[in-house]
Amino acid sequence: MKRLHFMKLSCAEAEKVCTKAEYQEAGFIEKLKLKLHLYFCRTCNDYYHSNKKLSNLLKKADLKTCSSKEKEVFKNKIKNGTSKDA
Repeated sequence: MKRLHFMKLSCAEAEKVCTKAEYQEAGFIEKLKLKLHLYFCRTCNDYYHSNKKLSNLLKKADLKTCSSKEKEVFKNKIKNGTSKDA
């Protein structure tokens, strides 16, 4: 088991690699370490699956962001206390 020490991840490191893997930014070795960690750590395994499910739901929702101009209009409405559309 001492030889596999280089393959260990802490839960904090696993969280970071999980996020990187979600956005295809994790390398092969990082993914391998994550898989090994998830096999032994139930908490991180649950987090991984919840994170993946949330990402899939957000993709399905097809959310759109506001333009800079729209954001400014909203900020001004909030600042002025108006709720009518401009």
